[in-house]
Amino acid sequence: MSILIRRVVTLALTLVTLTLLAACGPSNNVRLIYNTNTSAVLPLPGSPSVAVVMFNDERTRQYIGERKDGSVFTASSTIADWFSRSLADELGRQGVQVSFASTLEQARAANPTYIVTGTITDVWLQEQSATRVQCTIKAKVALSNKKGVLYSENLSSTQERQFIPSASAIESLLSDTLKDLLVPAAKKIQSQIH
Repeated sequence: MSILIRRVVTLALTLVTLTLLAACGPSNNVRLIYNTNTSAVLPLPGSPSVAVVMFNDERTRQYIGERKDGSVFTASSTIADWFSRSLADELGRQGVQVSFASTLEQARAANPTYIVTGTITDVWLQEQSATRVQCTIKAKVALSNKKGVLYSENLSSTQERQFIPSASAIESLLSDTLKDLLVPAAKKIQSQIH
């Protein structure tokens, strides 16, 4: 009887451990966050104003990635809002006097010196293995003034990471890939307006 109890207890502990480990893995619903280690810089007095318009989401899929088992990653909020607000935040960190507009008409009504528009063509997480994920983000950005387009560029960033599976690791990979794309773009935009 004592051996039977030990086996049952061992089996129960094994099942509990496996259940807890499975719960630690990444969720299929990914929070869209934008982490940065730098703080915003106050714009100089008289700095030109820049309105970032919510980017168009031209991705062909509504989900943002795929696992090895065929299940999909979904975003906790809209990709266009996450991307556009993150670009506005990054421009603020570059010392730009920036605002955010949901539509081009709303941006024009505010009469900014410059308007940033764009399209998002790809946001994709691909699980390569249980511990390795690749992230790709692609977009097109344009900076305009009242005379026309001053700067336009196709942006792309891809990162691959190996980590212990967790929701925060996936979120961090997505955030870092976006940062890798937005920081150089914000610097180029900032250089065009000063």
